[in-house]
Amino acid sequence: MAQTRQQIEAFVRRLVVEVEAAEAAGMTAPQAIADHFNATGVTTRKGRRWTGATVAKFLSSPGARRTRSGGQGGAGGQSGAGGNAGRVGKRGAR
Repeated sequence: MAQTRQQIEAFVRRLVVEVEAAEAAGMTAPQAIADHFNATGVTTRKGRRWTGATVAKFLSSPGARRTRSGGQGGAGGQSGAGGNAGRVGKRGAR
């Protein structure tokens, strides 16, 4: 089930669109986005269900950050409410 780089990048772009739509609808927490994905049939690249942890990991991935329309900083309120600040703090504490 090897996927080409182009297939992976296309998946990331499609998923970023889904994440941004969910955020626009008020779902900013990773678990809320995961619940939305699972309810609408959006699966991971491996065809699995989403968890809050997998959404958070995806959002912090270089590919997702590069693809996001707001750039790495994103929209001010969404970044903080979405848990990005917590992840940065956790990394800083290590």
